[in-house]
Amino acid sequence: MEKTNNNLIERYVYDVARRLPEKDREDVKKELRANIYDMLPEGASDDAVKKVLYELGSPVSLAEKYRTRPRYLISPAYFDEYVSVLKWVVPLVGVLVMLIGFAVGAFDAAKTVSTHVAFVISGIMSKGVSMGVSAAFQALVWTTIGFVIAEHSGEKKPKMGEHGWRIEDLPEVQNAKAGIRLSEGIAELVLSVVFSIFALLFCTGRLPFAMMFAQGDMVFYNIFSQSFLNMLIPFILVSLLLSIVQGIAKIKDRRWSVFVCVAVVVKSLIDMALTLYLVNQPNILSEEFYSFLVQTGVMRALPSVGGTNVLVIAFSVLVIIGAISETVTTIKKTVQAHTK
Repeated sequence: MEKTNNNLIERYVYDVARRLPEKDREDVKKELRANIYDMLPEGASDDAVKKVLYELGSPVSLAEKYRTRPRYLISPAYFDEYVSVLKWVVPLVGVLVMLIGFAVGAFDAAKTVSTHVAFVISGIMSKGVSMGVSAAFQALVWTTIGFVIAEHSGEKKPKMGEHGWRIEDLPEVQNAKAGIRLSEGIAELVLSVVFSIFALLFCTGRLPFAMMFAQGDMVFYNIFSQSFLNMLIPFILVSLLLSIVQGIAKIKDRRWSVFVCVAVVVKSLIDMALTLYLVNQPNILSEEFYSFLVQTGVMRALPSVGGTNVLVIAFSVLVIIGAISETVTTIKKTVQAHTK
């Protein structure tokens, strides 16, 4: 059988299988491929292959026949990835935000004059749990919305032909090296949005960011200066915008395309530049926290190189290495994806 015919068959099989749950795809591919070849004579022509494929029906309708369950809000084609994302995104967001909530509750409790330990502990627990549950619910909602959008916008409506669909519209079989799981793009999008929101809340003072030290009485030190936090807000918004573009690119293309490569590389390099600029600002720490570090001898214990703290230098080097590594890895994946 000619190579062109084989390509048509593989494109048809691929289009059917990609609409099914991942665990069923390989079995369906084998069964469908065998059925098609059984229906074709030896040395079948291109027209004979098209006739058989049209007899089998559109990939959409055939995929529905292979389904063992009816279609839901999140179809079986995406349900496995949807559950996979929820299993780690929701607990991760919930637990991290709950810990932040505990810190916020402790901060609020320390400012009160209440001596009832049970009341203070219940207030801290209540704050942490309520924030954690709220954040987990938000992660659930936005993850679901992401998958619904991907499902309804990711498939173009087929052009109608004599048979209700056209073989010419069959997608090319995706190179395995080029694939990006839908869950990856959606998870990145959800986490970026959720944690950017909390970062903005910290910067605007709606969530306190302070450390507590016992020095006879409880003393609070704001770690970052307000001027630095104000400077941080536009940088967070820029990074969030780049994350959204990157996530949408991965959701839309679902492979290491040039568009995805450019989006990832640009975000990585801009994030690196912004981070290096921020960590080298002279007014990062608040005056009271800096004074505390000087009094405890921490600043004296950390050497400087050319007037720059060694921790800042080490962190800057790690940021540069990380950005370069991600850039090289992304370009390599894109090149491999386009190498047949």
